[in-house]
Amino acid sequence: MENAIYMLQKKLRQSNIEFIFSGTFSQGLIEELGLALKQRMQLQQAKKSKISSVFFTFIEQTQNIKQYEVSKENTEEFLTIAGSGVIAISKTESGYCINSGNIVLNEDISGLKEKLDKIIAMDGAELTNYFREVSRREIDMNKGTCGLGLIQIARKSTEKIEYNFEKIDDVYSYYTLTVRI
Repeated sequence: MENAIYMLQKKLRQSNIEFIFSGTFSQGLIEELGLALKQRMQLQQAKKSKISSVFFTFIEQTQNIKQYEVSKENTEEFLTIAGSGVIAISKTESGYCINSGNIVLNEDISGLKEKLDKIIAMDGAELTNYFREVSRREIDMNKGTCGLGLIQIARKSTEKIEYNFEKIDDVYSYYTLTVRI
């Protein structure tokens, strides 16, 4: 009888998932995982531009998960949200697919959805102009960087970014973001 971890590893390979982490993201862990990801891609002889884009996207997506979790630290929902983050990178025929996900509060969905829909509706030139416009604004460091990371991810993506909110219950949903590089 096969053990569960071996079966999981077989499923990951069958799905072309080369890199996956599930749990709580700390700054140190993000840096170490990012380094491991870069090294793996270098061993695969990926182009430097592809490595750079995948690495940037990985860092942004994991930072977003970490920052969301930290923002909920002193709330009663923290224990449900903490450790719900996942990031997976799979190899595709044309490059890489970076998928991330985490539990979010339903009350936070509309603001995030609004940002994502606005970014997804833009073409490359519009994204560049929007990035410049947003980066000139005064940034509230308590709230992050006004979505600059999401704009940059969209600029680096070879296709439109995709997202989904899967309702868990009246309080929570599972948010996923898919980026192709």
